[in-house]
Amino acid sequence: MKDFLVYLDTDISLGTPGAEIDDGAALFMLLGSPRVTLGGIGSVFGNAPVEDVDANLARLLQMLKRTDIPLATGAGAPLQGDLGWFADWQAGYGPTPPCAHVKPAKTSSQLLIELARAHPGQVIVLAIGPLTNLALALESSPEIAGLVKAVIAMGGSFNSREAEFNMRCDPAAAQMVLQAGWPLTLLGLEITRRIAFSRAEFAALAESNPAIRLFKEQAAGWIKRVETMGWEKDGCALHDAAAAACLLRPELFSEQPARVTVSDGRDLPEGATVLEPARAGDGQNLSVITQARVAECRKLIWSFIERL
Repeated sequence: MKDFLVYLDTDISLGTPGAEIDDGAALFMLLGSPRVTLGGIGSVFGNAPVEDVDANLARLLQMLKRTDIPLATGAGAPLQGDLGWFADWQAGYGPTPPCAHVKPAKTSSQLLIELARAHPGQVIVLAIGPLTNLALALESSPEIAGLVKAVIAMGGSFNSREAEFNMRCDPAAAQMVLQAGWPLTLLGLEITRRIAFSRAEFAALAESNPAIRLFKEQAAGWIKRVETMGWEKDGCALHDAAAAACLLRPELFSEQPARVTVSDGRDLPEGATVLEPARAGDGQNLSVITQARVAECRKLIWSFIERL
């Protein structure tokens, strides 16, 4: 057994023109680490519609010759409400190219439940999209909260009233997942935005295989998009890769026990996260990352990308 048995839950949009690239970087890290056994990958709506996420996953695993990894298709909509607010943003995407693949027979929540039951105390869940699949798994089989080893999730924003994207997509699911009592570590935007890479760094990547070529090409459009939005300058953050770095090298991060609530939109913007410090052992079993050794995180992430 390798050091980490991982279930990845993702709304990967690497392959959808004009969309975000950071899920792709996280996938490269998991596949490139000799310490990781990737027990399965579940899709979820978010950065792209779930059908496009399924195609992107299948395409990337074909490019990287890792079609041995079990795939599952997940939620296409939030537990409550809809994604009408996101329509304008997705309208800036190009069409996702089709990919010949067999539609997964299992749902993402089913795959997670099966892995947790088959490997009690061993599975680490890396959640880098909306948390709908995890909530559905908890609804169906609440006992998995005591079976997984840990959950690491990219989500939240704790230094502003801003609603981070993953939380905004499904606030009800996020609240359920954060209150489940399983060991959960949360990385918010105030950490992940610091782990950014320049336009020049992306441009200098050697096009060593089709997956890196796609990553490099799509980075240019994504950087232009986030610059237009005023979010970044001369580059972009790889938010989800930061979560993968937290899994692989937790000593690069500092955390604090916390209580986190997700706004339903009545008092704060829907999906906004509110942090209250907590004491270890108070039953929350939730920690929020408060510091990161940014230079070392950047070096770690880029080493996996260059290695491809």
